Amino acid sequence: MVLDCKASIRDGTTEGEKLTTAIRFDDSLPAFAGLVKLTWGDLALDENLFLRDVSGRLTFVLLTDSKTPEERSQLAARAVEELGAYVDKAGFAVASPAELFDDSLTSLAAAFKLSIRHKLFEGGVYLVDRRIVGSDWLRTPEPGASAPARFVFSSLKGGVGRSTALCVVAADLAGKGRRVLAIDMDLEAPGLGNMLLPDEILPEFGLLDYFVELEAGNPLDDEFFEDMIGPSWLGGGHGRVDVIPAIGKRSLNYPMNVLGKLARAYFAGPTVTGESLTFSERMLKLVERFAKPVRYDAVLIDARAGLHETTAAAVLGLGAEVLFFGQDQPQTYAGYELLFSHLGTLPKGERDGWQDRFHIVQSKAPLDPARRVKFNDRMSSLVTKYLSRYSDVPSIEIDTASLRETFDVSWSDDDSDAVNTILEEDPVPVIAVLDDDRFRIFDPISDRNILMAGTYLDSFHELLELTETVVDSFANREKSQ
Repeated sequence: MVLDCKASIRDGTTEGEKLTTAIRFDDSLPAFAGLVKLTWGDLALDENLFLRDVSGRLTFVLLTDSKTPEERSQLAARAVEELGAYVDKAGFAVASPAELFDDSLTSLAAAFKLSIRHKLFEGGVYLVDRRIVGSDWLRTPEPGASAPARFVFSSLKGGVGRSTALCVVAADLAGKGRRVLAIDMDLEAPGLGNMLLPDEILPEFGLLDYFVELEAGNPLDDEFFEDMIGPSWLGGGHGRVDVIPAIGKRSLNYPMNVLGKLARAYFAGPTVTGESLTFSERMLKLVERFAKPVRYDAVLIDARAGLHETTAAAVLGLGAEVLFFGQDQPQTYAGYELLFSHLGTLPKGERDGWQDRFHIVQSKAPLDPARRVKFNDRMSSLVTKYLSRYSDVPSIEIDTASLRETFDVSWSDDDSDAVNTILEEDPVPVIAVLDDDRFRIFDPISDRNILMAGTYLDSFHELLELTETVVDSFANREKSQ
């Protein structure tokens, strides 16, 4: 995992003086890494790694036998003294894989494959991060999917027009004769079923039922999966739009069970076949079952807003084109900095052009292009800083002699200049969905004219051009094979 944030570290007047300010979660890894570097040098950080357990406690895992028991004991004692609650006090602050009874770390190559690279120092440090939830955010991104084209509609907050845009794209593709599957992944705030399926054609089961039944170990046959799909009225006899809603008819008939189902939907226990699959892996299996070019030309997935585990499944786990929606608001920039800074930590060697499938969409954008410049610049800056091929701007060498004084975050003027130069040379394209009063109250079941081309083309034309281009590209690729 690579963090472009450069942390300075504490200093003290004497070698053995204890820190007077409490170590917090964000301080713990740079403090421990700085302590290792100060004590054993850079090579120790390059050849070994840190393990963080589910409580946040750190262990420096020795993958080599280059240190004596006395050296290890001294470093462990110093770490316990200085890091407090964020190291294991039971003799495991510094330990080997065998002492941790962790077979996954016994092979050097396997251990480093499990780790993520934190760029806290020049060259970085390796971290294996154990989590109860959130593990899908650490997965290697799926490579680009084969046909049919897949699109994830994602946002960090609701009310930005994400689901509306999905419906417009579905209507436009269907109107051109395309076959579309729309999937509602927003289990806790479902919407697509209500927008695209009248009550009488709502399918028996929804996506929520798929996760619950899979968790319960029930075998899921073809009939169950067919009972997840409802045919929408969109298409006008040209193409077709099928919908997998988050909530099916069965849940509406037994609404008192929905919260109980939600409590079980995210649990990643073994399946009926004995497999232990993450939420992301289960979602990918479902999409792969339906995503066949003989059946559909495009699969549109409505992701849950925010940074939930299901968002990771959509953004990283499906090999899709990802459309990040946002408005010109402070919370948009703050939220996407959190998301992109994490995504930027994923191993670059594993990406396979994965970040190139990201697209920024300004929703409810001003009609005047000049008023869209701020959003374009701010989002382009975040993408360039964390996700582009230029995101590895030179890091700052940390003064490890300052180990016990401060954890203030510092930024280099050189880094800022580099980023500004990059932005001038390589701007990130931003798609505008124009503000349109007709879409403020979006109820296509009651007003089907809202999804007629003459109504939506002016406001959504940039987004529709992108989706049509991608769908055509996949179709042509499929024909050439």
